Amino acid sequence: MIAYARNEIFSATEAAKRFGTILEKLQERSLSRAVVSRNNRIEAVILPVEAYEEMREIFEWIEMMDIAEAVDKRKNSAKTHTLREVLRENKIDHEAL
Repeated sequence: MIAYARNEIFSATEAAKRFGTILEKLQERSLSRAVVSRNNRIEAVILPVEAYEEMREIFEWIEMMDIAEAVDKRKNSAKTHTLREVLRENKIDHEAL
């Protein structure tokens, strides 16, 4: 579980009332994130757009690496299938296509 600093946590009511101030603190970098809680449970994290975009790019890069790894595994696999085999396995009539 991620630990949050006391000054990063805002109740939902407080976050709604102080939303502009919270955004300013994020923009001026006096806060790196704002955590919103409701009923003593963390419900959301507000990040500067740059931090979100960086996280998104990292996620997409990891996804691409996973895809590349899967492609490499398939390329190195000796097992291949003809179109007719795939159609037969899936009970698809070749002539109906």
